Amino acid sequence: MATYDSRSFYTRGDSFSVGASREHIERSLLDFGATDVLLSQRGHLNAISFRARGRQFRIVVSLPQPEESPTVPGGASGVPGREVTAKVLELDARRFWHAFALSTDAKLAAAAAGVATLESEFLAHVVLPGNHKVMDELEPVIASAYRSGQRPSMSTAARPRTD
Repeated sequence: MATYDSRSFYTRGDSFSVGASREHIERSLLDFGATDVLLSQRGHLNAISFRARGRQFRIVVSLPQPEESPTVPGGASGVPGREVTAKVLELDARRFWHAFALSTDAKLAAAAAGVATLESEFLAHVVLPGNHKVMDELEPVIASAYRSGQRPSMSTAARPRTD
């Protein structure tokens, strides 16, 4: 397995284009040994799926959405509102993808060093039979446990989904 030096990628989040960060994520996964790496987009949702170490993973992330009154660092007086909004969205997207790339690097580095396993680092995103992610299965169990104040039993957690 080749190693990828992510330190050169560590800089201010808006210095890299969205495309460069997405390419970095794909390259890092491939360098780690992942296969079938696919990045896709539908509206504001983006998905990264890959196979590694006998598991299938799917991470779905939502891009930042515009807020009521955007502000651009350094001031944007005199710039029409639509241009400010576009600039703010672009900077937010750059920062978002850069942070996501850095977090992916950290997870892969932890797994490569034996500090954690790939599955523990990406556990919520492991795809189970039936095409549901672990988090899809556990979210209702966790919510129920917090509502009731009771620890879920193994039979409750193991109950198959009906949707």
